[in-house]
Amino acid sequence: MSGYAKSKDAPVARAKESDTTGNIIIYTLLGLCILLSLFITIGLFVIAKPLEASLTSVAVKSPRYNDTSSSSSPYFNATLAMEIRIENPNFGFFEFPTSKGDIMYNGRVVGEIKIDGQRVGAYSAIRTEVWTQVSYREDHAPSVWFKNDIKRGLIILRVGVKLRGEVHLEVLNKRSVNLKCLMYLNLIDEVVPRLWCK
Repeated sequence: MSGYAKSKDAPVARAKESDTTGNIIIYTLLGLCILLSLFITIGLFVIAKPLEASLTSVAVKSPRYNDTSSSSSPYFNATLAMEIRIENPNFGFFEFPTSKGDIMYNGRVVGEIKIDGQRVGAYSAIRTEVWTQVSYREDHAPSVWFKNDIKRGLIILRVGVKLRGEVHLEVLNKRSVNLKCLMYLNLIDEVVPRLWCK
């Protein structure tokens, strides 16, 4: 028999120490998971998401135009009744003041859009109707592209509006929503056969 006495407490002490270390690791990981889920949940409600705007319909009223065969200065003129949809995917409401935008024909402003200031509720969308007049005349020598568009009775217009406002959450988040659309204005049939928004 050797001179060393075997201790029965040594393996038990190591087992308790190992269990304590394992419990600390498990509780630390559990706490980190809870904190991560808490940050994600708060982020979903506090961080503002991008808003969306689109032109849902356009009606053409009283279009007037003349082609180059009857006049040396071709022109077009029409009234557009547009429906604009603004969508707010945020927890707080979006509020914007009265905003203005342009309607362009080949880089030239041919009309102006005015959207009255409104409030879009949380997780909802609104539709607003806007009426505007578009007109363009080339008094000097008309360009070839304008002559061709008038003869075809098909005018391609670009719509651009920026609505700047605030999403009201726990903290105010300044946001803006862009309305950028391209439409084909058919003067002969008095319709908009194609409309794209991005």
